[in-house]
Amino acid sequence: MMRREKQKGAALLIVLLLAATLSFVALSAMELTTRAAARTGNVTSRGEALWRAFAVETLALSAIEEIASADSGIMSLDDPWASEPVELPFDDGGARVFLGDGTACFNINTLGAAASGTDTSEAQAEFIRLAGHLGISEFDAAALGEAIGDWIDEDTNRRPQGSEDEYYTVLPSPYRTGNQPMASVSELRAVKGVTREFYGALKPYLCAMERDAASVINVNMMSERHAPVLAAALGGAVTLQAASDLIAARPPGGWVSVDAFFETPPIGDLDLQNQAHFAVTSRFLIARAEIVYDTALLEMTSLIETGDRTRVLARRLGAEE
Repeated sequence: MMRREKQKGAALLIVLLLAATLSFVALSAMELTTRAAARTGNVTSRGEALWRAFAVETLALSAIEEIASADSGIMSLDDPWASEPVELPFDDGGARVFLGDGTACFNINTLGAAASGTDTSEAQAEFIRLAGHLGISEFDAAALGEAIGDWIDEDTNRRPQGSEDEYYTVLPSPYRTGNQPMASVSELRAVKGVTREFYGALKPYLCAMERDAASVINVNMMSERHAPVLAAALGGAVTLQAASDLIAARPPGGWVSVDAFFETPPIGDLDLQNQAHFAVTSRFLIARAEIVYDTALLEMTSLIETGDRTRVLARRLGAEE
């Protein structure tokens, strides 16, 4: 009798252990299924958000075509499209589109233009002036400019303060120079001498356009924070404060011509000969879209060229680095 009772107790214990094991397996399977469903939902939402981002980009292209074809021939910060975002509602989400200028910057790719036989001394001098306005010494700026030029140009000839493959290939994690125009300013982080401090100071004022893209700045789209870019572009005779004063003197609606800009104090009395470096309209515009769909949040920034044919030159998914 005692033995039979013990057998019943053992059997009950085995049943309880099996029930507990099966419950654990069932819970684990349910958790995996829940996670898989959540991942699938997130992937679907992000994919839908991406398609909507491309749709918003197409709308931005149409809007920019209309802006570029305006009879006035002037683009200014006072224009409604440049002063506030456009809200685009849609099912299960929405989008905000910010349109802005893409010319108020120094094109970093002009430092490597020697490969096409172009003299880079003017671009190098402008880069040194820009870096100087940002607190970087002339020696460091010259070294950075030549290192960047060597990274971009297609030859293997090292500039006096530059670096070619012989420097990068012996690093602990070796790599080679790009030997082509930079696609993004973020590539600067791979260039010799570009420290975290230098990169942080320079990045807001640089852009990576096509190598042969003339660096023409729309003076009507510059805010006070662009004073270092304007001062560097105007030449060594213009101080940072003078450039800031000039931006503040922009008339309502913007300057009607480059000549009117050059007649404005404090540069009106200076004999400046680089009018071709400036314009009252923008060849490049930037469209930044913030897309919200279901559980997904996506940001896409598009660099758009105006002219005979409006086209997207580059796009970036995600927030700026």
